[in-house]
Amino acid sequence: MNSVLRELVELGGGLVTLGAARQVVPSWTLESACRNGELVRVLPEVFVAAHLVGGRPGAPALSRLDPALGHRAALAWAGGCGALSHVSALGVWGLRPPAVGDLVHLSTPTSANLRTRSGVIVHRRRGLLIAPPHVVVRQGLTVTRLEQALVDSWPALPPDERRAPVIRAVNGWLTTPSGWEWPWGAHRG
Repeated sequence: MNSVLRELVELGGGLVTLGAARQVVPSWTLESACRNGELVRVLPEVFVAAHLVGGRPGAPALSRLDPALGHRAALAWAGGCGALSHVSALGVWGLRPPAVGDLVHLSTPTSANLRTRSGVIVHRRRGLLIAPPHVVVRQGLTVTRLEQALVDSWPALPPDERRAPVIRAVNGWLTTPSGWEWPWGAHRG
């Protein structure tokens, strides 16, 4: 791999976007790295070092990454127009351990031009702004607020796993149950 591109990938923790690469190397350099098996395209215009792509062959490349790298890749693809949400946000909040192979959930405003792809589910939300108080930065990642993530995750989790993140969040003093819009429609306050 070209030494300048290698340094850029290392600075990005194994990840590089097409836009960032084009600022320092010609397009053919990135194409060559992909062709030689040194980089793998995991999402449009988002590439990772090939040695970081594990998991089972045949699965989407994004799903074969360590969850933290997969989250960073999805956010890089969103280009500031999305935030980790649903069960992906619960992982960042430390309430549900993410695993290799998990789909990445990303919420975007309805005006964003992002669509669901292999390995990532895009949730378009009316009125969502990718700015506080709608989203926060946690562990360097843009995520939906905890309360929203808990509510959004409720129907996505198996019934026997739904209560545990809520209980952990309340017991860990991350939130309180008053004032939420609960997924089953009742308002508790």
